[in-house]
Amino acid sequence: MATLGENLKTRLETMKDHDTVDVVVYVSNDGADEQMVLSESIDSDEPASRSEYVGQLRQAVDERQKGLLSFVQEETASPSARLMALDEGPSVTAARVIDRFWINNSVRMELTRAAVIAIADRSDVTHIEMVTPTDLDEILDNVTFPGALQVEAVALDADTPKPTWSVKHINAHLMWSLGYRGKDVLVAVIDTGVNYRHPDLMGRMWQSADYPKHGYDFSGNGDPDPMDEHHGGHGTKCAGIVAGDGTMGQATGVAPEATIMAIRMGNDEPAMFRCLEFAIDQGADVISMSLTWKYDKSPDYPGWRRACETVAKARISHANSSGNQGNKLVGFPIPYNIGAPGNCPSPWLNPNLPQAGGTCSPVTCGASNSSDRLSYSSGRGPVAWEDGAYADYPYDAGGEPGLVKPDICAPGPGTTSCSSKYDPDAANTAPYAGFGGTSAATPHVAGCMALLISVCKANGAVPTPERIQEALETTAVRMVGQTKDKENHYGSGRVDVFAAYKFGVEKGWWPPVDQELPVA
Repeated sequence: MATLGENLKTRLETMKDHDTVDVVVYVSNDGADEQMVLSESIDSDEPASRSEYVGQLRQAVDERQKGLLSFVQEETASPSARLMALDEGPSVTAARVIDRFWINNSVRMELTRAAVIAIADRSDVTHIEMVTPTDLDEILDNVTFPGALQVEAVALDADTPKPTWSVKHINAHLMWSLGYRGKDVLVAVIDTGVNYRHPDLMGRMWQSADYPKHGYDFSGNGDPDPMDEHHGGHGTKCAGIVAGDGTMGQATGVAPEATIMAIRMGNDEPAMFRCLEFAIDQGADVISMSLTWKYDKSPDYPGWRRACETVAKARISHANSSGNQGNKLVGFPIPYNIGAPGNCPSPWLNPNLPQAGGTCSPVTCGASNSSDRLSYSSGRGPVAWEDGAYADYPYDAGGEPGLVKPDICAPGPGTTSCSSKYDPDAANTAPYAGFGGTSAATPHVAGCMALLISVCKANGAVPTPERIQEALETTAVRMVGQTKDKENHYGSGRVDVFAAYKFGVEKGWWPPVDQELPVA
């Protein structure tokens, strides 16, 4: 029988015969898609294209879901069908398909209790999770009060915008001096949307004839426009740290020539899966997600991991926050302190990990301050994978070590980014605002990924997520209190993108520039 999520098991206990529940049904993968990666080898002369990979995956998922969909159609086709509701009581459809997802081979359905039980008995179904909408602010990983710490534009001595302290702290400005600023790299910011009218972001937005508003809105409000309407402007701040170009005086962006794709999130996990599918479909090179589904919401852990495996196979670099529950270990205990998908394994297995298991896409980001000290609220590892389909990182205090998390840290507290509230025609609005938490750390890492990928693209090199992560982790700066090359809470240390660039040159992953390197 398929595994049922905890929320679903609780709901089934109180459901009446004619009640229905919103669920995601996961169909078994037979392993064939394990070969459907963009390149069998990173050195392949003819790697598959993104569209070829997605096409193969869609076809495989269609084939795998046929049995379940046929079963549902046949069993609900007549009043005498086994899945139909009881004769007495209101008429109700026992099973209704709402949506289908190729990213993790799942089907969203509305089911009666009897239908849940019948579908769970199928051999081609692995697990069923209840869809649980969550308040948006409980998903986001920002600890700064909305609208706090407004920062005025800077009076410049020259025409060049001044980088913020956090951009300089990770040596992004040294990459700029080499001519690498993120050009031709598409970063999908999956968040509350982006104020694409902000002067520092207007010239950085993705252009598409099919999506004239620079992305898409999956929040379910009936409007495809991904404008940031969040009270704290969370998504705009994340986008500003990735690629704000400093038009209003402060260079907040780590990769100020990268392109931003605005993907406005919904408040349930299926909406997030749709966001990830869109990013893959539209050719994103990097995904930045400053959000996690927390332990107290019973996340769909296997659903997230499946989705992130697909992101990794699509060769997308993925920066994800670790959350801000590090100072709330009573309510969010280890090994569940870091939410999904930040608890998923990363694409590169650091040799300093105590145990090796599977891989997928997220490089999980902790938050550090200007003194390279760990933020008090930054998410704490280890995490555990020890149930069901994924039992490759078991945890037992004093025994099994689990999976070390986060993977790397970046500036979070006291950072500055673009304000979604800025109105050039209003007297009392500032173009910049304070930001914090692992929400701020994550786009710093995403920007570093964009810089290294731009190096690859400029030189015809292969920008694989594994190489990008290895370069960033191997050269990270050891933080105050960190005692190992990689350990829980700190990851590998605070990111230094210039050092990562030099590491890649030494490895032969991309060529050196024909000029003297600046001194860090």
